[in-house]
Amino acid sequence: MRVASPPTARSCPTEANRVSSGAGGSRRVAFGAVLLVLAACTVTPPVSVVRTAPGDKTDEIKGDPVKLKRGPQETYAGARAGFHVVRSHEDWERAWPAEKSPPMPATLDTTSHMLFLAVSDTQAVTRMKVQRVLETGTFLYVWVRETKVGEGCTNKSPDRAFDAVVAARADKPVKFFVDEEHGESCGEPPVAGVECRLTNKDTWSTKLEAQPGDAVECALTATARGKFELVDKVLGMADLPAGSTAKLAFKKGPERGVMELDVYGTYRVTAEAADEAGRRGKASATIDVKPPKTKDVLVQLVWAGFDRADMPDTFPRVNLRVAEEGPKGQRCSAEIPIPGLCDVKTRGAYTYMRIPEGSRRLPVSVQFLDERIEKGPGPCVHVWYDGERTGETCDRLHRDADEIWRVGTLDTATGKLIPDGATAPPATSADAGASTAPAKPAPATK
Repeated sequence: MRVASPPTARSCPTEANRVSSGAGGSRRVAFGAVLLVLAACTVTPPVSVVRTAPGDKTDEIKGDPVKLKRGPQETYAGARAGFHVVRSHEDWERAWPAEKSPPMPATLDTTSHMLFLAVSDTQAVTRMKVQRVLETGTFLYVWVRETKVGEGCTNKSPDRAFDAVVAARADKPVKFFVDEEHGESCGEPPVAGVECRLTNKDTWSTKLEAQPGDAVECALTATARGKFELVDKVLGMADLPAGSTAKLAFKKGPERGVMELDVYGTYRVTAEAADEAGRRGKASATIDVKPPKTKDVLVQLVWAGFDRADMPDTFPRVNLRVAEEGPKGQRCSAEIPIPGLCDVKTRGAYTYMRIPEGSRRLPVSVQFLDERIEKGPGPCVHVWYDGERTGETCDRLHRDADEIWRVGTLDTATGKLIPDGATAPPATSADAGASTAPAKPAPATK
């Protein structure tokens, strides 16, 4: 049981002003009346609060029931947290945050009536109710019930709970007894789930391993628990590797999506379900796209500097090429495959090149088939060797159609990418959509 006694304040009857303005012939009589009134000017009767936990019992109090009137409640929204007894304009102003008190209702005549106002101090309380008031010869006793948020429930109201009742005025100390109860349980929040599979497989899982070019299908499941119905279910992408343009396509409805994997890294798909009370359940599935541990060199042409809303088929067309050294060296690309030099596949705007194991130095270049504006999506070259990324660089310059970006020389024995004519290492790529610093370009050739 907790007891709180809010501070009291002095309040003097306005009758003193009326008596002191008496006529001239009876000044001494009026002056005596003023002294009597001022002598009766005391502190406002104190207000105390006693909180009882569920199951606690208070001592039985015998008194006369006080008739209560509960009018429209909108007037009291926004009052200061606590338990207030309003018998004057000063009491009314103290019941509100500083300088925020609205006009006192015209229907509240504090010369004959008083207001009991109970305001919660937390959003965890969903209802306040003044249940009854008893009057004894020396006290007013007020019973208030606070209803707290039930287990598994949420309070969606932006306002604090309150209750206001009016009774005939009695200038006596007031003691509030506050009983706490919990509302009915809402049960557990909804549960969401998501599983994915390779589209050419039957096994579903929350963790998959795949390769660039694989297509993955993900499905959402959601179950309502408790007394609220489901109102929203969302399947979406949460994380993508840098340079990826993968997106879920919902050809079988909003709860099943398919995407094509385009770069190495981790993809994360999320599922979320919400019920009528705003409670949410969340889940996620991950797809790891890892390069194989091989002494073959893997070269990827990916993209940076684009927005998620951009479509890859709008990116400039480019041609990733690798050549043998020397003026008569052969050049391998998707357009001109050279067995033993490189194996190349393209998927949309992305190119995947495999260079057989060996010890050679091979110039790498990118030919622009379309013009590329300086601030548009730009190509990046990622190199992987023995399961690790060993090189990366991006081009951020304006390029004319048929212009060549000389990426550098690839050491196939280590997977290192050596910039042409540069002593510094290649510039690193940034996350998808972010600007990147280019490596120093070599003069354009054909």
